[in-house]
Parts: sequence; C-alpha cells; structure tokens
Amino acid sequence: MIEKVSIIVLNYNGKKFLADCISSLLAQSYVNFELILFDNNSIDGSVDFVRSNFIDSRIRIIESKENLGFAGGNLEAMKHCSNDLIVLLNNDTNVDKDWLKFLVEAAEERHVVASSFVKTEGVPEKYYEYNGSVSYMMYNIMNIFRNSEDEFYPNGCSLTFRKSEISEPFDADYFYYSEDLYLGLKARFCGMKVKFVKESIVSHFGGGSGSSNSMKTYYGERNRLLNLYLFFSFWVIFRLFPYVAFNHTSKLLISLFSKKYSTVGLIKAYFWFYYNIPSILKKRKKLKEDFSVDEKDVISKISCRIFNADTFPGSVVNRLSYFYSRLVGLKPIEYYQKIHG
Repeated sequence: MIEKVSIIVLNYNGKKFLADCISSLLAQSYVNFELILFDNNSIDGSVDFVRSNFIDSRIRIIESKENLGFAGGNLEAMKHCSNDLIVLLNNDTNVDKDWLKFLVEAAEERHVVASSFVKTEGVPEKYYEYNGSVSYMMYNIMNIFRNSEDEFYPNGCSLTFRKSEISEPFDADYFYYSEDLYLGLKARFCGMKVKFVKESIVSHFGGGSGSSNSMKTYYGERNRLLNLYLFFSFWVIFRLFPYVAFNHTSKLLISLFSKKYSTVGLIKAYFWFYYNIPSILKKRKKLKEDFSVDEKDVISKISCRIFNADTFPGSVVNRLSYFYSRLVGLKPIEYYQKIHG
C-alpha cells in the first residue's frame, strides 16, 4: 500500500511564487498526497489566485485570520492534516518530479526527520559540497559532514516527519527563524535520526515573505538564544559564556556602524529573553521530559568554529576556539574528526 502524505505549503503574500510551486507539486510522480495551503492572512490575493487557477481535489485551502508565522502556521496547519506523514514545503520553491517520492522513501526508516537537497538562488556551489552543522551560538557552519546522508538539522524549506513520532515539531513563540534548528535539536535529543536526502531536489528562490531588518534581527537573535538555552544544560552554557558575551558585544558594536544588524532589534531580543526567563525555564523542563540522548552526543555533531571564511584571522580564531573547547572539556565535531582523520 502506498502511504498517503500531507503536504503543507505555508503562504504569506507569496502569490508570485504559487504558480510554479503548486504546478510542480501537482506534477509529482508520487501522487498519493493532500496539499494543505495554509494562508497566513495574505493581502496580495494569493487565495483567490489559487482558487481560480488550480482545480484539483487534493488541494485544501485553510485561511488564518492572523499571521501566525512559520512555527505557528505549520502547527495550526497540522491540525487539518489527514495523514501521519507530514511534509513541509516553502511557497517560494519549485520541486523536481521525484522530490516527494524520495522524501517518502527516506521516512520509511521511521524515527527520522528528513530534508531535501535545497538549492537556494545566490548560494555559492562550494557550500553544497558537504552538509553543515551549527556553532555553539547556533549559527550555520558550512561543509562539516563528509557522509552525504548526514546533516545536523533539517532544512525548513523542505522536510518530512511523522506526527506520531514528533507531534509538536515547533514552538509557536518562535514565529519565524531557527524553527528548523529547534526541530533538529528536539529530534536529536529524543533519539531520532536527522537525514539528508540528496535525490529529493528543490529549487529555492528566496524572499517568499519579506520583513524589516529590525524584525529579522529580533527574531534571528532571540531564537538562536532560545535554541541554546532551551536544549543545553546550564553547565554547558556556563562554559560557553565567553561566546555569549562576545556575540552580544560584537553584534551591538557592528549594529552601530553598519546596517547588518538592527540595534533596536538586538536590544528588543535581549530584553525579551531576560524578561521571559521564568517561561523559558518551564519550556526547558517540559522538553527534557522526552530527552533520551546525552548532550555530549549532540555536542559531538556541533562545530567549535566561529567563522566560515577561510581567512588567516578566521583560522586563528577558530583554532583558539578549539583550544578553549578542549580546555573546558567540550568535544565538538572537530575533536572526533582529528581522531578519525
């Protein structure tokens, strides 16, 4: 029996992308699916466009009265899914005809969160040579894993999991940014495998939902801190304090002299975080009830690198970071790569 799949496409003012995205979905070689288009209160005519241009019994449109973000929107959309196997796909994508077939095959292994090979417009080819991990401060670090099936967390642009295995994949408070890392951390700490499916190919255009620099900075910084403080022990966080202090100080300084970060966004993120410590502690406690994996095993897949760039200053800082890691008893992935060559 061919398993039926529920595909969720979250949309917020993404009308210009929907023709390509939905057309590629309806052309899949794996046809046993329902498509849940969850609209986050768009004002660009997205819903009317889909209703006028796509007549297919597999398509269901759910309209939200407010923008719930990526996390909240997908959680709400899951309530309308008829099937256990869930696939999340960004609206600003075009998928190969066998995209779904290979994702479903990967999910047959069970206790797996799997994601596609996402080719994002504008990203240099060198970053696709090997999959990446994250740093201690939850930033992406490129080209880490040598096994083609390994990745630290699933790409939120296109991924699959089972409701029966991970019923709450996100925290609605995240709204958007770093929710896929939250899912990857939760899966790893709960003993699930995170799998990269190279044959499941997605072309990602980017820019499906725009936002201000202040908003991007706020959610980006706040949610990275949440991922660190929700999942890791206070003993690990204590040893990472130099990284936390460096991150806060350097970003605030950069924001004063460039437009890379918003000073207002950073301050809002830090105030929100420290004001909400009581609720963060409650979330930590609830999450840890389902943990079955020692955090040392998770840290063994995390990089101690701070910079991606292969410059001389960056290399020096990355080596100092490795030396500090070993000094305080942390064993990042570089430690095991040195042992195994």
